[in-house]
Amino acid sequence: ASVPFNPVTDSPVDPTLDYKDPAVVAMVQANPSAYGNPDFIPSGTPGAGHPVVPELAMVLLSRGNPSGSWLPQIYPKNSLENRASDNDNTVWQIETGVNANLPFRDWTGEFYYSHGEVNNNNTSTGFQSLERWRGLVALPDYGRNATILGNQSSVFRGFGTSPVECTSGFYETIFFSDTPPSEDCAKAIGAPLQNRLTSTQDIVEINFQGGLMDLPAGEVRTAFGYQWRKNRVTYQPDLLQSGRSFEDQVIGVYPVGDMDASATANDYYVEALVPVLGDVGIVQGVELELGARFSDYDNSDSEWTYKTLANVEVNDWMRVRGGYNRATRAPNVGEKYLGFQQVFLRGVRNNFGDPCGLRSNAPFGAGGAAPDPILAPGEPETELASGQTAAGAQSTYLICQALMGPDGAAQYYSNNAGGASGGNANWVYQEGNPDVQAETADSWSLGFVASSPWQDNALLAGLTMSFDWWKVDIEDAIQQYTPDYANFLCYGVTTVTTPAEAAVQAATTDCQNVPRTPGSGGQARQLLRYTNQATISTEGIDIAANWRGQLSDIGIDLPGGLALNMQLTYIDTYKTKESLEDFDVEIEWAGSLGPSLTGTNPGAYDYRMFSSLTYYNDNWSVGLRWRHLPSVISANQAKQNALVANNARAAAGGGGVPLSYTPITDVGIGSYDIFDMSFNWTVNEAITLRAGITNLFDTSPEITGRTTGYEPGTDLSSVCGGAPGCVNPTGYELASSGAGITSPGYYDVLGRRFFLGMKARF
Repeated sequence: ASVPFNPVTDSPVDPTLDYKDPAVVAMVQANPSAYGNPDFIPSGTPGAGHPVVPELAMVLLSRGNPSGSWLPQIYPKNSLENRASDNDNTVWQIETGVNANLPFRDWTGEFYYSHGEVNNNNTSTGFQSLERWRGLVALPDYGRNATILGNQSSVFRGFGTSPVECTSGFYETIFFSDTPPSEDCAKAIGAPLQNRLTSTQDIVEINFQGGLMDLPAGEVRTAFGYQWRKNRVTYQPDLLQSGRSFEDQVIGVYPVGDMDASATANDYYVEALVPVLGDVGIVQGVELELGARFSDYDNSDSEWTYKTLANVEVNDWMRVRGGYNRATRAPNVGEKYLGFQQVFLRGVRNNFGDPCGLRSNAPFGAGGAAPDPILAPGEPETELASGQTAAGAQSTYLICQALMGPDGAAQYYSNNAGGASGGNANWVYQEGNPDVQAETADSWSLGFVASSPWQDNALLAGLTMSFDWWKVDIEDAIQQYTPDYANFLCYGVTTVTTPAEAAVQAATTDCQNVPRTPGSGGQARQLLRYTNQATISTEGIDIAANWRGQLSDIGIDLPGGLALNMQLTYIDTYKTKESLEDFDVEIEWAGSLGPSLTGTNPGAYDYRMFSSLTYYNDNWSVGLRWRHLPSVISANQAKQNALVANNARAAAGGGGVPLSYTPITDVGIGSYDIFDMSFNWTVNEAITLRAGITNLFDTSPEITGRTTGYEPGTDLSSVCGGAPGCVNPTGYELASSGAGITSPGYYDVLGRRFFLGMKARF
């Protein structure tokens, strides 16, 4: 809110003193009443304007022009109603079908229909209207004893409105420890939100299955069928929270797009289980699992998927499995039809800074297009970014000025050379893309399942194990493109040489999606859409081992037995590339908290291990579970490592272009171990009890946001050490403890907790 300040009546201390003088400030602070302002009109007194406390008055009076305004920002903890959400969910589903025995061989048929619906009505309280808050605070005495009537600009003033009263105003709330305002003032700015979501799904399915023919190795079995399905999503946000509310908004809430969209698919499939070999030679049997599916979508291109899997029974205790699978994922209704909305995406980091900056490190930026208007002592002159040309930098410079307008460009380039480092693009606009198509994945796998061959050995008889290698490559992955790519579409695709050409380019949709602020020339919010440009490739190994046995079998003279389970996933590689452009380098995420691509799950640890040890005895058991995560680097560090590798490869003539970057100082995250305990007791056939302790040792989560920074005195000119594309930092950066930043999906933020439950059967 913008609050006017009149030093004559709003300052409780003498406004004629020189508050730029530290001695005067100390003198007044020591005894404010001795230097009181005789014309001061305090809050609650007739004629009060916008009185402030002495501390703020001295700050405002220390400015060259004390008359003007100041900006209070509301952070209510106790003064206003706490935020709360009431969700009313109604979920229902109806299913019906017919099964039939067909008159040939053992064939059966099935007809199936299902309709499901989810209705969510959400009411959120504890929110405030931004414009009503601003309007009341701007009134005399911060709205004390105000009566406000809307529609004052019409001929019939106040028509269609009701008077709103505010008794206390907000003086005490702002200046005295979050003091609650009067109830009518709180209601005057209150903005409860009501949102409604409806999601429905209809499925019609017909399936047939049975034996097709006999082969020497056995019977060929097959299945074929058809499925029709329709998904519809309707979302109606509160008008005050929607993108249509341009005169008011809710404090701390971003505008949400509405949606009313559906997607329909017709699928036709056939599968077959073919016994190829019987008990021949070194194997007891070989069978193939074959399948194909044709999917006809109403809003995307039709797609084929298929699979070829093999299962080899080597002997009684060993089975080898593996194969190939082609899969597709059609875009969902959100990726297609998401309404225009603003969101806060924490940690969405640009590799490159503002492309309009004269020190931009973007290969499509204006870095080096003009001298730095304010060159600090010892600061180097501007230079072209790696991968950029002089013509390209000049082109971006012209387009930037066209987008900013004369006033914005004059303001921006008179005192701003632009930072060279990447920046966080937290507030962005999102929108669906009706043209996005299905993504395609190719999967390979090979592994085995084995049970113990030593069934006569009591210690080893209960051992089983599985080992699977897998590889998945996704082409045309559906991803929301990055702020870097949004900027590239405007500045990096077309090269201009004159202001007239720049004006034409600035008017294009791609440039209007990355607008500039006319007054300052700074970046406004970018619009990010979904495309089919990304590629994802990952490869790894899954290992599972189980052992179960009685204690007496292993030489321990006690009742009951032990069960030991271990599951391990090892990631050899997890690579993504967000677009086909050279500046979107392929990133290796293995060993990091990434990937950070929209729609992917973070946490590409080199491996994850999950183990449990359980003691069981008749009708009860007690178990200990151990979850282990190894140390990792941050997602931002993985991105920078990719830039370093790209530059080294380009410098060695291996392809690509070198790219500029400024070294970050993220600290790696240590390994993490957490233990849980559980207890189960089957009291009788009707009652089962369970209990346990989650996070048994109350292990704290790992902090993921630590940085070492560049402390004053660091030789910033030598940070890069001559590495290709590396740009030395131009300013010091304080170290950060991480401020409690963690990844709650992997590190327990709740601490030790207990549970107790009962299951009863009637």
